[in-house]
Amino acid sequence: MDERAQDEPERRREWARRLVAGLSAAEEADRALAAALDPDPDLQAENSGRRARAVHAAALGLGPAGCAAAAGIPEALLAGWRAQDPAFEAALAAATALAAAHRVPGRGRIGGLGLRLFLQSVARGAHTGTAATTVGLRSDQLLRLRRANPLVAALVDAAVQQARGLRGSDRRPKRAPAYRLVTLRAPASGPDREHPRPDTPPQRDAPA
Repeated sequence: MDERAQDEPERRREWARRLVAGLSAAEEADRALAAALDPDPDLQAENSGRRARAVHAAALGLGPAGCAAAAGIPEALLAGWRAQDPAFEAALAAATALAAAHRVPGRGRIGGLGLRLFLQSVARGAHTGTAATTVGLRSDQLLRLRRANPLVAALVDAAVQQARGLRGSDRRPKRAPAYRLVTLRAPASGPDREHPRPDTPPQRDAPA
């Protein structure tokens, strides 16, 4: 057998492992850069950025669950924003119409952003079927994609392995971060533990 062909699966696994690990590193870098510019960001400005990411996701063909994942918020919070902010609702509807008009992506397919959100969710401990639903794929569509594309299969395997490494011996999926709505207040001199930023899970005295 050709030695290069023999080595190909191993090279693909290593490539996938490094790429999936880099997704988490990129998120951490984004947070660090934002903190460097403004260690105590304004909540309204931060949420405007989240809305923009949701609209971007809609323009790339993702549904409400995928838009919420791209914005880093629960889907219920996204729905609340749509109900309370006519400008945001109009922008999201227009982006969704744009994606539909250009068939981006086609039914049963995902683009690069959808794949990234899917892999990040799996790497954090979500079941592959649950993560697939978030980006608009059924489990059977995901299975066909993995069978047809060895690179995607390697990436999914790498994300699953990363999640197992984070859990250690615990085989149960990690719980998703908890969120709660916050009241917009005048800026304080320091962090407010009672009203954290929307991407900060509330502190708990002990695991539930």
